Amino acid sequence: MGTMPSQIAEVFQELEGEIQWLYARWIIYRQLFASSERRIDLLNESASVFFYIVQDVLLGEVQVALSKLTDSARSGKDDNLSLEQLQSRVEVQCEQKLAATLRKLLDDLLAKCQCIRLHRNKRLAHFDLKTAIQSTSNPLPGVSRQTIQEALNLVCEYMNTIERHYTQPETSYENFIMHSDANALVALLKSGLRYEELLQKGQMSWDDIEQSKWKDD
Repeated sequence: MGTMPSQIAEVFQELEGEIQWLYARWIIYRQLFASSERRIDLLNESASVFFYIVQDVLLGEVQVALSKLTDSARSGKDDNLSLEQLQSRVEVQCEQKLAATLRKLLDDLLAKCQCIRLHRNKRLAHFDLKTAIQSTSNPLPGVSRQTIQEALNLVCEYMNTIERHYTQPETSYENFIMHSDANALVALLKSGLRYEELLQKGQMSWDDIEQSKWKDD
């Protein structure tokens, strides 16, 4: 108990920032694509191809980030910024009880991320030829939103276990605050679709947009 050793703190702080922004991407994904069927209809009505790409990119980004977090402590001669790197530093500090608790959490996380890492290795970070050719006849197992959420929960518990040990306040990663998030975008999309409705009904002039400061953008 007490102050977090510098060898642990320097890796912990870097991981903390990465995890916060990982959660930001996941929150935006959920706001757009895991809110309701009605919201999906809204996105499709507004710009279906664009939001299809956004969905694919965000989901891929989250899976790649989780894979990076669960990478080994080293790759060849180079150290990785990963939870295994953090784990090794906790163990070096001879924090035996803490290390044992963290190892159980990390093993659970690695098991949970097995399918996610498979997608990273075969599809997201590399184009595995066999996987690509057999994508229809023998596709990779799917990764559900529930699996991703459970993996993120384990990441948070791992980090907060360390913070609790060193008598620091826990970080509420899932409550990452963004003032201009996907909900703000959805509000604008609703206004835009309503604008189109009024134009179609003849309740607004077709050249009304010329009065806007955004007319040339």
